[in-house]
This record gives sequence, C-alpha cells and structure tokens, in this order.
Amino acid sequence: MKKTKEEEVISEIKSAIEEWKKAKEEVSAATVFQPQRRFFPRISIRQSLILSFIGLMILFSIVLYFSIKSLFFKEGTVEITTTSFIERIEDLSQLATSKAYMKAVIEQEDNELFGKKIDVNLPGTKRKLLVIIPGEVTAGVDLAKINEEHIKINEEKKEVRITLPKGEILQEPTLFFDQIRIFSSEGLFRGEATISEGYEIANLAKEQIKTEAIEHGLLNNAENQAKEVVEQFFKTIGYKAIVEFEK
Repeated sequence: MKKTKEEEVISEIKSAIEEWKKAKEEVSAATVFQPQRRFFPRISIRQSLILSFIGLMILFSIVLYFSIKSLFFKEGTVEITTTSFIERIEDLSQLATSKAYMKAVIEQEDNELFGKKIDVNLPGTKRKLLVIIPGEVTAGVDLAKINEEHIKINEEKKEVRITLPKGEILQEPTLFFDQIRIFSSEGLFRGEATISEGYEIANLAKEQIKTEAIEHGLLNNAENQAKEVVEQFFKTIGYKAIVEFEK
C-alpha cells in the first residue's frame, strides 16, 4: 500500500531520530572500549543532555521545514503552487471583513383619510412619524473569487503580487428591532400603522444603513483589513506580498 505524504514525513522523522540515536550510541561505545584515546574534552552528563536536546531541536526544525514546504511546493520542483495558496487564502475570508454599527433615522409626514393617502392637508388626517432603528452591516473582500490569474509569484525575490476583488457589502443589514424607538403624532382620523408600512420602514432603514456605512468608509476598511490579513499570511511562510485591488 502506498504511503501518504503524512506517513512518509513521520517515517522520515522516525528514521532520522533512530540514526541519530545509533550514531550517539556508537560514539559512547567507542569511548568505553578506548578510554586512553581521548581527542575531545570530557563532557558532563548535563552538557550531554543539553547537546542532545539541541540536536533533536535542530533535527525537528529541519523536518518541520520540509514538511511545511511540501504543502506549498510541487513534488520534485522548487516552484511554489498557486493552487495551494488559493485554497488557504479562501480560508481567510472570514478575517477579511469589517462591520459597521449604525442607526437609521426615518422621518415621514403624510395625510391619510380612511386608510387612503390624500394630497390635501385636511384637519385630523396628518401624521408625523420618527423611527430610529439601530443595526449592523458587514462588508468584506470575497477571497473565494481569487484564481490563478490573480497571483503572480517571483520565486527569486520571494515576492507574491496578488490582485484582490474590491470590497463589497456581503449581506443585507441586520436591524435590531428590540432597540427600535418610535415617535409619532396622528390626527383624529388616522388609524394605526399597518404591517406593510412596517416592512416599508424596515426596507428604508436597511438602505439608509447600507448607504451611510459606505459613505463612512466601510468598504475601505474591509479592503485594508483584507490587505493586512493577506500580507501577514504570506509573511509567515517567507514571502512579501504586494497587494492590489481590482479597478
């Protein structure tokens, strides 16, 4: 049965450690059988343990490096694969977001008589309405849209030039109806607000929150967040990221 990549790495680690132990035992045996031929200064037990620990750490670091490298590099080459990068960049999508908490202020003034809007301001038909609805909206950069055309790799300079999609509103604003505040003044002939009016006000509030959030730089914040996340991601694997956004 063919070994998986993980099994091969584990096998290499075990073999390397066994070889290292075997070599250490051979050196110890030679010291016992040839006590008069000492070419090196005496090493205490404490020093021996320290050297052993350092040796194991160096060995582990080397194996770990090649294990991580195998995740990003094609078998038998030194060319980094953009596909493996894309898969991992997609996992960062949740980090490349920005939220805004806003309050929508809806003001309405109209005239109604027996449930029908009229253009004449008759006594008792006027209503003034002020509604304050808090909510939140989330913007971000959809990293799932990235493909191989968006990534250019310079292996010599250890640079990655990546073009990200522009920031966008990722979902409809969420309204906090439990925190809503309503101020109204109805005339004698005005009835209570209908369900359809409630939906209309909610839709107006969502649009207002979305518009004001964009005006306050929510999309720019999302792009800056995405840029920072991607730069840090590449930095951890030894590459400098040059991030640009689509026009």
